[in-house]
Amino acid sequence: MAFIDDIRELAEKELSPEGLEALKTNEAQTKHSLIEPFIGILGYDRNEVMVEHIADIGDNKGKKVDYAIFKDGDPAILIECKAAGVDFNRKHINQLRGYFQNVKEARFGVLTNGLVYQFYTDLDDKNLMDSKPFLRFDLLDIQEPLVEELEKFTKAKFDITKIRDTASKLKSTQRIKRILTAEYKSPTKDFVNLLLNYVYDDDGSKVYAGRKTPRIVEEFKPIIKDAFQQFVDAQIRERQAHGDKNEVALTFTTDSGQSDSTQTDDKGWKPLSELKPQKGDSAPTEILFPGGDTKSIKVAWSAVLVEVARWLIDNNILNESHCPLRFGRSRYLVSSSRDSQYENFTIPEKIESFYIEKHHRHIPRTFDAVIHIIESVHKDPAEFKVR
Repeated sequence: MAFIDDIRELAEKELSPEGLEALKTNEAQTKHSLIEPFIGILGYDRNEVMVEHIADIGDNKGKKVDYAIFKDGDPAILIECKAAGVDFNRKHINQLRGYFQNVKEARFGVLTNGLVYQFYTDLDDKNLMDSKPFLRFDLLDIQEPLVEELEKFTKAKFDITKIRDTASKLKSTQRIKRILTAEYKSPTKDFVNLLLNYVYDDDGSKVYAGRKTPRIVEEFKPIIKDAFQQFVDAQIRERQAHGDKNEVALTFTTDSGQSDSTQTDDKGWKPLSELKPQKGDSAPTEILFPGGDTKSIKVAWSAVLVEVARWLIDNNILNESHCPLRFGRSRYLVSSSRDSQYENFTIPEKIESFYIEKHHRHIPRTFDAVIHIIESVHKDPAEFKVR
């Protein structure tokens, strides 16, 4: 199983609403249910992980970090844990920073509540942990590019030099992202001046050729904010149209308002095989099945899953011989019994004598379930279209 599938399965298995509620104030259970399985997915066994590792120095005694992952006999990664309901604050960061400074061999520090994992190192001053993380990974919002960075911490791919090189780039990226986010919300005078004085259009002209008085700068603030918003909205629409989950495509529309490239047909139908929906993306409202039948649905990917399953059942393509159909190592997607030997369905939809699991926590996982159920009965997802 791919690394990202293991991560998604951990999130799916452990992060039910009921399970999350139980973890919010229980650090020990958070460690058992989330953090230790997470360390296991990274590939480290018990012989390489020290629980309650001593982080004393000088007269500062009795300090222990929750976990230390060892590489080549030295503690390379320190992990400080909180309960799942805890929001990180300066005190928590300083606590990890103290451990990091005391354990001289440590190269990386991780602050986690089992859901969010913040990775730190010492890019600014040697053996002094940076105040801001270079990587922040969230099990409730799994983003594929960040999974690729996280995978570098696995036992099989761990390379301190390569990770630190990447960390430097990620840290700069995060800083620029914070600046752009702030300017996106409220353009500053300096940012407006930058655009008006030093940025040129493709024909060599400036945005504003006149004198940049304080009044002009103030007038351009809402204009730049609107332009920023329209630019972001256009990229979101482009991403939804092309199903690109890794980055927003920087393409533009023609004078007629149509995209310069599209993968939809002339009626707006798009094959499921060409989609890669992400969190926040709009769901389709209509399905075109093989053979030409269509079905209007509510705007939700769980509705797509249910209607695809219903069509397969109605056409006797999905039947008892496929049950129980699993999704992941232990989760049932389709069963002829609501109570499986592994776990009860969380939010089942009953279709004739079958139960379909609708609860998959996030859009990409629900979409994966749609593709899985189609491919499990040897049908091609390209035959199913949505708009």
